[in-house]
Amino acid sequence: MKSMEEIANANNISEDLAGQYDTIIEALQEAKNDNLPLDEGIVKAIIGGTIGALAGPSIMKAVANVLGLKENGTLYNTMTSRLVTTAVAAYLGLKN
Repeated sequence: MKSMEEIANANNISEDLAGQYDTIIEALQEAKNDNLPLDEGIVKAIIGGTIGALAGPSIMKAVANVLGLKENGTLYNTMTSRLVTTAVAAYLGLKN
C-alpha cells in the first residue's frame, strides 16, 4: 500500500494537503481502534429530510384524517406542508 506522500508526489499534490489527509486518516483509525462510534447523524438527517419531503405529506394527510381535521383548516395545512414534514423527518433522522 502506498503512503500518502507517495500518492501526493505521483499526482503532484502539495505536501501540506497530503499531510492534512494523513491527519484525518490517523484520527479515524484511532477512533476505530478505540471503538468510538462515528457520527452519522447528518447523513441520516439528509435522508430523513428527503423522505419527509417526498412521502411526508401523504402520511400526514392520513394522520390528519384519523384525527378528524378539516382539509381546509390551518392545522391540516400546516401538518401536510412539505416544510413541516421535511423538518420533522430531518429532526427524527438526526436524533435517532
